[in-house]
This record gives sequence, structure tokens and C-alpha cells, in this order.
Amino acid sequence: MAKKSAQKKPPKIADRLDTIERLVRSGFRHVDQRFEQVDQRFDGIDKRLDRAEQRMDILEFGQRELKSDFDAKFAILDERINVLTNHVDGFMKLHETLDIEFKVLKEQMNRVEARLNRLEAERTT
Repeated sequence: MAKKSAQKKPPKIADRLDTIERLVRSGFRHVDQRFEQVDQRFDGIDKRLDRAEQRMDILEFGQRELKSDFDAKFAILDERINVLTNHVDGFMKLHETLDIEFKVLKEQMNRVEARLNRLEAERTT
């Protein structure tokens, strides 16, 4: 007796649809897992950005404090420079006045010496 070769039966449509459904569901699960990983990464990035914003706020506050300190110190420095400039101007004016007075005294001394020389010359003659 000859045996008939067993032919493979084609899969039923329901089996094919079940296989496709399992593939699609596993694909969606895989996509959902990837989205969860992306969400976790974004949460980490959000936390880093929040920390960076806090640091920037602290730096901005520090910068404002430094600017106000610098402004106050520059105002004091400007006032000191003005006082020093006034003193130097006064000193220069005093120097000019003394120079003029010295020239006047020198001329008076020259006149006195000339008169003394004339008187001495008259006395000897």
C-alpha cells in the first residue's frame, strides 16, 4: 500500500488574523516602551533645564547685586576724584599766585638794589 503524502493545509484566515494581531500588538507594545523611554529622557532633560534656570536666576541676582555694588563704589570713586581734582586745581592756582608774587617781589628787590646802588654812588662822590 502506498501512502499518500500529507499535504500541508493552508492556515485558516482566523489564524492568519491572530498572527497579524499579535504582531501588531507586539509592535505597539514596543513603540509604547520606546515612548516611555523618550518620556523618561525628557523628564531628565526637564529637571536639568529647571536646575539650569535656577542657576541662571542665582547668577542674575548676583549680577544685579554686583552691578549695584559697582555703581555705589564708582559713585564714591567719582566723588573722591572730584575732591582730588579740586585740591589739585587749588594747588595750581596757589602756585600761579606765588609765582606772580615772586616776580613782583623780585622787581621790587631790583628797584631797591638800583636805588641803593644810586645812593651809595652819591655818597661816595
